[in-house]
Amino acid sequence: MVNNSSTKQLNLYIFKFSDEMPVKCESDLSAVRLLKEKDPDQLYGAVRHIKNRVIGSRTRKQEYLDVGILPELIGVIKLHSTPISVEAAYTCNSLAHGGLQYVEHLISSGLVETLIDGIFLEEQKLVEACLRTIRTIYQYPNLECQNLWEIDNFIPRLIDLMTTSEVAGQCCAMIIGSICKSREQQAILFTTPILNNLNSLLLTESTQSNLAGLFCLSELSYDNHFVAQEVAANERLIRRLFQLMRRDKYILVQYNAAKCLTNLFRLGALSEERSKTQILDTIVYLCLSEDIAIKHIGANLLHELIEQNSELQLWASYSQHLMRGLSRFFVASKDPEFSPRLRAAAFKAFAALGETQEDIRKSIIEGENIISHLKFGLQDDSLEVQVAALSCLHSLSRSVKQLRTNLLDAEVWEPLLKLIKTDDDELVRTSSRTLCNLLLDFSPSKDILLEQEGTVELLSKLVLNSDDEVKLNGVWALMNITYKADSDLRSKILSHFGVLQILETVEDDCPKLKIKALGLLRNILCDPDEVDRIMTSHGREVLKTLVPILTDLERWSDEEQEQVLCVFINIATGHIAKDLLAERDDLLMCLLNFLSHNNSQLQIAATTCITHLVKSEDSGCLDRQNKLKEMGHFKELQTLLGARPEIAATTCITHLVKSEDSGCLDRQNKLKEMGHFKELQTLLGARPEVADRAKIALQYFQ
Repeated sequence: MVNNSSTKQLNLYIFKFSDEMPVKCESDLSAVRLLKEKDPDQLYGAVRHIKNRVIGSRTRKQEYLDVGILPELIGVIKLHSTPISVEAAYTCNSLAHGGLQYVEHLISSGLVETLIDGIFLEEQKLVEACLRTIRTIYQYPNLECQNLWEIDNFIPRLIDLMTTSEVAGQCCAMIIGSICKSREQQAILFTTPILNNLNSLLLTESTQSNLAGLFCLSELSYDNHFVAQEVAANERLIRRLFQLMRRDKYILVQYNAAKCLTNLFRLGALSEERSKTQILDTIVYLCLSEDIAIKHIGANLLHELIEQNSELQLWASYSQHLMRGLSRFFVASKDPEFSPRLRAAAFKAFAALGETQEDIRKSIIEGENIISHLKFGLQDDSLEVQVAALSCLHSLSRSVKQLRTNLLDAEVWEPLLKLIKTDDDELVRTSSRTLCNLLLDFSPSKDILLEQEGTVELLSKLVLNSDDEVKLNGVWALMNITYKADSDLRSKILSHFGVLQILETVEDDCPKLKIKALGLLRNILCDPDEVDRIMTSHGREVLKTLVPILTDLERWSDEEQEQVLCVFINIATGHIAKDLLAERDDLLMCLLNFLSHNNSQLQIAATTCITHLVKSEDSGCLDRQNKLKEMGHFKELQTLLGARPEIAATTCITHLVKSEDSGCLDRQNKLKEMGHFKELQTLLGARPEVADRAKIALQYFQ
C-alpha cells in the first residue's frame, strides 16, 4: 500500500520521467527495472509511469513489450496488492487495446490465467481491474485463447459479480456476451439469474450499462427459440427495450435495442405489427445517419430484420428516403478503408429488400441504378463486397422480367463465371447459387452460358465439391439446363456426370440434394428412346435406388416420394422400360398403395404412372393391363372418380378406352357397364380443368 506521507515524493519521482523520451532511453529502462523493486512507492510510480506512457500509443506499447515489461507486470498483479496490482492490471488493459497482435502477446505470456485468479479475490478494485482487462481481451472475435467455459466456477462467479458494482456488471455482461457462442452455452446461462441481472443494467440511466446489457442480451437470444420466447414473455423487459429505441437515447443504445428485438422477431417471439412500426423505423433512422459507422451497422441490421419476410420488405420499401440513402453508400466515403464495408452493407440490404416482391426489384433497378453498381461490385477488390454483390444479384435474378432485360443487357453472367472459378468457398457458394437462376429455361442468359466453352464441365465439377451447398447448387444447375434440353446436351452432361453418379447423389442424406438429383434424373429420362437405352444399361441400378424410397413411407418425405414417382412416370414412357417396371411387383404394389394415399399429389403421380403403363400404343399393353387389374389397380382407380385426384383418374380412363388398338370396344363397353361413362358425364359440370379431362375421355367412347 502507498502511504499518504510519501505522495509528494512519489509525484516528484514520477515527474523525473519525461514523456518526450523514447521508451528505450535509460529512464524508461530504469522504470522497467524498478518493476522488480520491493519498495511499494517506487514500484507504484514505475507502473503508473508506464501506464501513462502506453495509453494511446501503439508505438510505445510495442517498445515496452520489446524490453520485456510483460512478465514483470504479471508478477506485480500476482502480488494482489492494491493499488499497485490495480495499476498493473490497467496497464495490461491499455496494452490489450492496441490490437490483436498485442492481445496474442498477452495471452502467450499467461496473463489471462493471472487475471482469472484475480477475479476470485475479495478486493473489489482489483477484481474490477481484472474484469476490465479480460473484457478487452475477449472482445476480439475468433481469438485463440483459453476456453473460459472450462474453468471451474468461472461463469457462476461472473453472474455473482454482476450485482456487486456498476463497473463489474458492465464488464461481466460484456465478457459473457463475447464468449456465448452456442445454444448449449445459452442454455447454461439461462439457468442462472442472468436475465434479472441484465434487466438491472437496462433499467439504469447509464449509457455504458445499457450498452453492456443489450450486447449480452443480443448474444443470449440469438437464434435460440426457447430463450427468445422467455425474453419476450418478460413484458417489463420488452417495454424497456422499446424505450431504449427512442430518439433521445444514445444512437448505439438505439441500435443494440433494435438488434435485440430483431433477434426476437426473427424467431417469431414478437408480433409483426409491433416490429413494423417501431423496430423498422429505428433501423431506417440508423441507415440514414450521417455517421458512416452507424449507417453500416444499420444496413446490416435491416438485412437481418427483413430477410425472408415479405411484409417487412414491402413496408421498408415504402420509404423512398431509405432506398435513396442506401444508394449513397456506393459513393466513396471520406474513409477509404471503410468504403468497402459500406458498399457490402448496401448490397446486402438491397438483396433483402428485393427478395420476394417484383415491384420492389423494379424500384431498386430502375430507381437506384443498381445494375451499374452491381457490375463494379462483382469485380471489386474486396471479397466482402463481391459476396454481397452476388447476394444482391441472386435476389434480383428471381425476377423473370429482369432476367430477360436488365440482367441480360448487363451481361452479369461474365463476371459470374470468373467468380465461380475462384478458390474462395464463399464466392463459389454464392456465385453457384446465382448461376442456378440464370440457367432457368426462361432466362436468355441460359443459351449464352451454354455456348461458353467448359460450362457443362464446370457444373459437373461443382457436384463433386466437398461443400454441401456448392454440391446442391451444381445439381440444381444441371437440373435446370436439362429441362427441355436436346439429346446432344443431355448426352454431353451424362458424359461428365453419368447415371450412376446421379443415383449416388440421390442416396445422399441431404433432402434438398436428393430432390434436385431426382429432378435431374427425371429431366434426363424424358425421351422414350433414351429412356429405353438408359434403362437397358442401368435399369437394375435405377430400380435398386428408387424403389426403396417408395416402400418406406415413414423414412422419406412426401416431396421425395413424389419426385421418385415423377421419374417412374418418365420411365414408363419407354417401350422396353415400361416392361421392366411391370416386372417389379413391389413397385406395382407401391403404386397401388399411393392411389389411396391422403396426399392428392402422390395419388395423381401414381395414377399418371399407371396410365403410362397401360397405354395401348405398344405391344404388351394387354398383359400389363391384366396384371394391374389382378393386383387391384383398376378397382382402386374406380374409387378415385369421386375423390380429389379426379383429373389423373380420368386421364387414365382415357388411355384405357383409346381406339388405336384392337379390343378398345370391349374395354369401352365394360367401362360403360361399370358406370364410368355416366360418372364422366357428371364431371362435365365440375371445375374447368376436371371437365376438360372428362370431355377428352368421353370422346373415345363410341
